[in-house]
Amino acid sequence: MSFRPLCLLLCCLALPAHADITVGLLTSRNDEQTLEDWQPILNDLAAVVGQPVKAWVGNDRAVLLNKIKNNEIQVARVDNKLALDAVENAKAEVFASLVQSGNQATYRSVMLVRANSPIKNAEQLLQHPQQLNYASGIHGSTAEYYIPHYHLFLQKNIIPENYFKHIVYGNAEQSFIALATQQVDVAVSNSFDLEQLKEKYPRDHAKMRLIWQSPEFAFDPLIQRQDLPAPLKNKIKQFFTQYGKTGNNTAQAKQRLYYADQLAGFIPADNRSLRQVTDLQLFHDLFKLTLNKKLAHTEKTQQEENYYKRYRQLTQLLGGAK
Repeated sequence: MSFRPLCLLLCCLALPAHADITVGLLTSRNDEQTLEDWQPILNDLAAVVGQPVKAWVGNDRAVLLNKIKNNEIQVARVDNKLALDAVENAKAEVFASLVQSGNQATYRSVMLVRANSPIKNAEQLLQHPQQLNYASGIHGSTAEYYIPHYHLFLQKNIIPENYFKHIVYGNAEQSFIALATQQVDVAVSNSFDLEQLKEKYPRDHAKMRLIWQSPEFAFDPLIQRQDLPAPLKNKIKQFFTQYGKTGNNTAQAKQRLYYADQLAGFIPADNRSLRQVTDLQLFHDLFKLTLNKKLAHTEKTQQEENYYKRYRQLTQLLGGAK
C-alpha cells in the first residue's frame, strides 16, 4: 500500500480553509433594498480579499450580536452601542467609521413633529405629560434611544415610558412613517437617516418640522472579529479605508458608496471611538436608577456599584482613560 495518497490527504486537511466572510449590516431601512445597495461594495471586497463575501441584513440587534459572538459574522456595520456590546462580549474590535456624503463624520439625534403641530420646541414638548403619542427608537439603539433619553428627557428628570401616553418602538423609517400617517405626535430620528428619508419621502418630509437636536456624536463604526488572521484583517481595513479614494475605479466606488448609504467613505478608527457612548450609557443608567422609586436604598447602592465597576472595565477595554 502506498503512503503517498494518505500523506496528500493529511496535508490537504491541515491547510486552512478559505471560509466565506459574512458582513453584517444593521439597517434602519428595508432589508432587501439595503442588500441590493451594498452588494457591489461587498463584491469589490471579495475581489480584494480573494474569498467569497456574503451578507446578513437586519435590524434585530440581539440576533446580529449573537451571530458575531458565534463567528457567523466576521465584519459588521453597526451603531456605537452595538459595537460596544460586540467589543465587550463578542471578541470584536473597531477598525473604521463611516463618513456621510459631504464628508460629515458625525451625526445628531433629532426630534420631529408635523408642521401643523402646536409644539414648537423641546420645552413645549415636555409640557404635555400623558397627552402625546411617541415613536421611539428600538431599545438600546444609540441615535434613537440612548442619546435622546439622556440629553432630552433624563436631564429633565423625565422617563419617557412614564411621560408619553403611548410609545411605539421601531427604526428611523418606521418612526418617520408613524409620524407622517398621524399615528404619533412626535418621532425621533437622526440626521443621517433623515437625509435618506427626505430623499425617499420628500412630500412627507416637507410636512414635518424639527424641534430638537442633540450634540454631535461619532458616526457608525465598522467592526471585525479580533481572531481573524492578521493579513486578512489588514486587507479588510485597507479595503474600506481606501475605498473610493485610490485605485483605478474611484469614480465607480464613490457612486457605490453614495447608493449604499449616501456615504463618502470610511476613515480609520479604533475602540477608543466608543468612549463617548460608554459615558452616555453610564450616565443614562445612573439617571434611571436615581429616578427608580421601586428599589430600596441598599439595592440602588449595589446597582450603582455594579454600573461603575462595568464602566471601569469598559474604560480599560477601550484603551484606558482619555
